[in-house]
Amino acid sequence: MTYDRDPNLQALFSQAEQEFDGEAFGREIMANIERERRRAQLLWLGIAAVIVACLVLVAEPLMAAVELAGRLLPVSLVDVRTEWLQQLVSPINSVAAALALGFLGLRKFFRRIFR
Repeated sequence: MTYDRDPNLQALFSQAEQEFDGEAFGREIMANIERERRRAQLLWLGIAAVIVACLVLVAEPLMAAVELAGRLLPVSLVDVRTEWLQQLVSPINSVAAALALGFLGLRKFFRRIFR
């Protein structure tokens, strides 16, 4: 083992022994944090603007689809002439009930297969 010191390594160690101003370091860190905060706010503002623009473009077709669903889902599948029987079977005698039963059946099918 040798006790000769490398001059380049010695220069690096002497450079590391410099005094740093704690106040300047703190101000620089806070400035960096503030800059990153502003950048994040601008990013979120841009994302919000894109979402609002997409919602404006999709609003009319979405409302038309909701209106169509509101008109088609309560339609009876089987015409029942008796008033009391019609009231009795109305929860299951509709397009919405058929769609719900189909969805539940598919869900049970996929749970059985992938479980």
